[in-house]
Amino acid sequence: HASLPRPQRCVDVDGGSKLQARIDEAANGAALCLSPGSYRGPLVIERAVTLWGSREAVVLSTGEGTTIEVAADGATLLGFTVDGSGGRFDTLDAAIHVVADDIRVEGVRVQNAAFGILVEKANRAAIVDNLVQGPDEGPLGLRGDGIRLWETRDSEVRGNQVVGSRDMVIWYSSNNRLIDNSVVRSRYGTHFMYSHDNVVTDN
Repeated sequence: HASLPRPQRCVDVDGGSKLQARIDEAANGAALCLSPGSYRGPLVIERAVTLWGSREAVVLSTGEGTTIEVAADGATLLGFTVDGSGGRFDTLDAAIHVVADDIRVEGVRVQNAAFGILVEKANRAAIVDNLVQGPDEGPLGLRGDGIRLWETRDSEVRGNQVVGSRDMVIWYSSNNRLIDNSVVRSRYGTHFMYSHDNVVTDN
């Protein structure tokens, strides 16, 4: 993993800071650069901000619920680590849950989460070059999915590594591109249901 270039005009955030407050204060289009260290989740991103950090910047789950919910069109997550989520399958506890349009999640490391990256009812998402590490133990069917698109359109899932999860799932989702992904020690590489006009190449 090569670290992603730091955004221009980025506001530094020190480890241990109350990151939710910093996000809520930020203007749309602002960038926050996370210094190495730990940041407490859960986070709800309701501004079109960019969060950037190295893998040593870690957003930690409390052990309940989803760790980062991306609810603002145009928000971007770059490079840092998301560690953990709740363990409930009925509520789809995830490291990252995208519920907005034009979101980019790139170069992020996900670990110790029930579900990795969920994209739900979204358009034009870019899920690129992320590392999703599932539990890699226990029955495959009782793990969460590494990457899941649900009612998602016109999006790209490219260059991701999914290890030890259940599936990479494309459900009720059309006109997406799945390119150059690696799915290992999992059940389905790509699990399609009710999904049309998707392109799957070089996985």
